[in-house]
Amino acid sequence: MNNTDYWEECISYALDEVGIVATPKQIKSIARDVEVSHENFGMAFGHDAIPDPRKLEVEKLKKELKDEQDKVICTVCKGTGNETSYGGSLMSTSQCWKCKGEGRHKP
Repeated sequence: MNNTDYWEECISYALDEVGIVATPKQIKSIARDVEVSHENFGMAFGHDAIPDPRKLEVEKLKKELKDEQDKVICTVCKGTGNETSYGGSLMSTSQCWKCKGEGRHKP
């Protein structure tokens, strides 16, 4: 289905709902006009009719960067991501429970 087919279908349903009879040629003509109008919607109103996925991705990445920049160094492992436990002559190293091995966490 191409864009014009989509608009023809939408217009046919709308006309049927209000009881207006139109020929297939009239519906096709209206559909082409609606399609062109839709394509120019952003220029007419100063924004895109369909959000740009790149902008959404940039906003998501900005939020992730801010979250990462806000993290603080873990006070438990002092930024190493590991905890070392001593028991007599034995030593054990494991992932830090607070930062989950990252060395930093949200405040």
